[in-house]
Amino acid sequence: MKKKLALMCMAGIMIMSASACGGKNQDQDAQETVQTVETGTVSEDSTESEASTEVEKVSDREDYVGLQDLDVNAYISLADYKNMTVSAERPEVDDEMVTRYINSELLVGTITSRAVQEGDVTDIDFAGKRDGVAFDGGTATGYKLTIGSGQLIPGFEEGLVGVMPGETVDLNLTFPENYRQNPDLAGQEVVFTVTVNGIDTSAEYETVTPEEMKEMGLPYKTKEDVWEAGKKAVEQNADETFEANAKSAVVQKLLEESTAESIPEYLVEEEIQNYNLYMESIAAMYGVDLETFVSAASGLTQEEYDSQTKEMCTQIVKQYLVMEAVARAEGIETTDEMIHERADKEAEEYGYSSGDALIDEVGYTTYRMAVVQEQVIERLMDIVSVESEGTQESEES
Repeated sequence: MKKKLALMCMAGIMIMSASACGGKNQDQDAQETVQTVETGTVSEDSTESEASTEVEKVSDREDYVGLQDLDVNAYISLADYKNMTVSAERPEVDDEMVTRYINSELLVGTITSRAVQEGDVTDIDFAGKRDGVAFDGGTATGYKLTIGSGQLIPGFEEGLVGVMPGETVDLNLTFPENYRQNPDLAGQEVVFTVTVNGIDTSAEYETVTPEEMKEMGLPYKTKEDVWEAGKKAVEQNADETFEANAKSAVVQKLLEESTAESIPEYLVEEEIQNYNLYMESIAAMYGVDLETFVSAASGLTQEEYDSQTKEMCTQIVKQYLVMEAVARAEGIETTDEMIHERADKEAEEYGYSSGDALIDEVGYTTYRMAVVQEQVIERLMDIVSVESEGTQESEES
């Protein structure tokens, strides 16, 4: 599945579209929806929407004027961003936070120096065969299996006790007579070839010893080493969160204090069209129309969806106009060559055959604004004064 929606959210609304676009979560919601509509298999080949060839794009109209050629000052009165001050939250770093991070992220490892024991969580690869032929559902890679849990058929887990990580064993087993998941395998003799990749393990900072960390394959020699690594990581996360919060606050205040005299309706229509084309392509992957997909995924009626989409896209276009106005005021140039160079680099990542294909489906205006906004926000962070909430400090970000 393409990641176009993430692109649209990034390019369209850094602040306001979070609830509407959702990035990765939207894709997850879409995948869950297939369980509701139950219409068939999603095809990875259906990545470039056929709908885009069936609808005349707003940007193809003879009277269309691209944002880059628009007199933005006729639509937007910019806020006094050069004298703007905003507040942004910086997460507080304390010992409890560092300890939680260490326990959840750093003191997690893999034992490879001893054999599998009862109760271990193993990481295994396995392939099952009946009469020398692989059967459906009998193969997995990186499977997490707790020994003694009874997750797999009798004899499977017991057969791994005593096996060293890195070793491969053949388990001669028989499926239960009442095996319901696949009746064809009920009572059948099979051979599972299993490789134990390692034994997953974790520890707590309060009680961990250097010997345990060594057995887990961790790089820390002492508790002081792991503490310093954890503290550094948490502080870096706090810095990154503060930077993201600061950018969000700057954009939000800029939008709030900039006035839209009017919003070009055709640009709103273009954004709606781009968004709908994408949503229709997702719906088509599940074999349903947009209305059915929207209803299953969100519970919205088509009328509610249309209303929310128009509201969202109107705000997107306002943000485009504001960012374009700042770019021109600051002399920031975004050339067509820059845009296509970036698209060519990102095309494969987003599942497109070429940069032109990516731009064509996302929409030139939308994609161009991804580039413009990135430059504008970086410039604004050099201009706007950002205060860290909870302190009297003022930072020039």
